Amino acid sequence: MDELEELAEMLLGAYALTNKLLSLLPIPIELPPIHTEESGGLLGAKAMERARTAMLDLPLDPVTTAIFRDLIFQWLIARDLCVLAVSVAPDPHRIYGLRAALARFSDLSVKAERQLGFDW
Repeated sequence: MDELEELAEMLLGAYALTNKLLSLLPIPIELPPIHTEESGGLLGAKAMERARTAMLDLPLDPVTTAIFRDLIFQWLIARDLCVLAVSVAPDPHRIYGLRAALARFSDLSVKAERQLGFDW
């Protein structure tokens, strides 16, 4: 598996983790399943945008809302860079940016878990 394939798999995993975290909100939000970035990239992006908008109407404290907003933005950034790497070229700056967005996503997912009271 090359680096871009590995990062694409991580992106799919981040989507699944986001779905799990959103399901733990006081009023759960569910994302539709996606199985591959090729078939689910646009569907996933649209679902994340809808979830980000829906969260604004939930009874959440501002810190939780900000963490989830940033978490979703990092996923969207990673998704866009992955699509460009696949469709245009996996240039080093795209791979670096994709890896960085996924790292920020990972940090934010830990913060989201703690904010929701789950400190595994």
